[in-house]
Order: sequence, then C-alpha cells, then structure tokens
Amino acid sequence: MMDPPVEVVHIPFEGKEIIGYLRLPKGATGRIPMVIAVNGLDSRKEDLTESFSAILPYGIGYIAVDGPGTGQSPVKASPTAGRALSKVIDYLDTRPEVDPHRIAMHGVSWGAYWGTKMAILEKDRLKCVSVQSPPTDLFFQRDFIVNSLVGNREYLFDQMPALMSIFENVTTLDQVIDEFSKMSLVNQHLLGKPTAPMLILAGTKDTQVPIADVYKLLDSGDVPKDAWINPQGGHLGRQVGVWPDPRIFKQVILPWLDRNLKAAP
Repeated sequence: MMDPPVEVVHIPFEGKEIIGYLRLPKGATGRIPMVIAVNGLDSRKEDLTESFSAILPYGIGYIAVDGPGTGQSPVKASPTAGRALSKVIDYLDTRPEVDPHRIAMHGVSWGAYWGTKMAILEKDRLKCVSVQSPPTDLFFQRDFIVNSLVGNREYLFDQMPALMSIFENVTTLDQVIDEFSKMSLVNQHLLGKPTAPMLILAGTKDTQVPIADVYKLLDSGDVPKDAWINPQGGHLGRQVGVWPDPRIFKQVILPWLDRNLKAAP
C-alpha cells in the first residue's frame, strides 16, 4: 500500500541472493541519487524501509538491505562480508534510473561498522556515508566485551546471544572474543586509510559503542568529516524526550545526505 511502491529486488550473490527493498521518488526524472540503508543488530531492512520513506520528497531513492549476519543476509559477519554490500553497489550501477556517481550509504550501529568499512573500501564509488555509533576498535577488545557488553542494560535484549547469532558457529563468549578481534578496523589495517566524505553521529554516554571509537574514526583518514556528537546522548546519539530517533533522522541525517548527494563532484 506504499506510494510510491516498494520494489523487492533479488540480487544474485555467490549462489544465494541479497534481498533488498527499493523505492524511487514519485515522478522523478533523469538519473536519481540513491542511499543504501544498512540495519543494526536488532533492526532489519523492513524498519529502514519505513523510516527512509522520509527521504523520497528530497528526490532521493533508497534500497534497504540486511547487514551481514542479520535478517535475510546471505552471509554471516566476517572480515570479508562487506563484499555483499559491494554487490549492492554493483546492482545499483545496472539500474538505468540511478545516478552511479551519487550513491550514498547509511548505517546504524552494526550497520555503521559496515558503513565505515565501505567508506574506505568503496571510497571511489560512494559519494558519501553517514553512520550512527560506529564500532571501530575498542568495541572489539576483550575488556570492553566483558565489562560493557555482557549484561548491557541499554540494549533491550540479551546482547551476547544476539552477537553470537551474526557469526558462523559461535556459541560461547570466548568465541565472540576471538571473532571480534578479527573485526577491528585497526587489526584489519583499514582505519587511517582514505575515506569517502562522512557524517558521524554518536552519544557521549553510549554504553554499547565507546565514544573513543568515534573519536578514533574522526581522527583518521584523509578528508575532514562532519560530526554530530550529543554530550547527553546514548546509543546512536539519542536522548529520551530531547533527541529521539525521528528527530535525529529528519533534522540531521536527511539534510546532510541531501546536501552531499546533490553537491557537484
């Protein structure tokens, strides 16, 4: 019943498929800019399909996909799982409605990890990338896992089983710690490499992703980054009654994506 309608796309990928929800702005003419929206640990592409409807009046389309290890993603999380998101860019390049020079990515939490990684790996194909509370390094260290993630009360569910589920054959805390060490962008020798233009949002009081990870990302790379840091904010920068998700999305993220996607090369 959505207007304009949702197109369910099936992108072939290593003998499986990536399922995405794609929407184009109504009445758009010419090649349009697009955003690839990637969910977090406990959200799905269905959530993003609803929220990103707000970008259509800007004349920007979007495709929502599940991040590695979540929803209907054909791959589990691993140091090489970003290749599934590269395949989504490949797919958009084949769409005659899409401007291949104006493709952005937005990631939330774990999706922000993938967004940050793709801002490096796909620097030349992504016009810009916005990320909320991106893990980069400290998040993946044993001390933070044991002291901050186990039993975390800001996360509404039991975080350890949720984290175990995104990896292949991971069922114990020690296995999570082993897998996490491989995911660090420092250990992968990626942090510090050139990036696409980025907007980084975070809350200083976030108990799930340490603000130190955000500062480390801001200090890295080759181009200035835009930052929106809420000193009273928790995860994703949200603050109850002051900065709820919809306000951050509509007042900070959407205008930034619009400005950068429509900027000249």
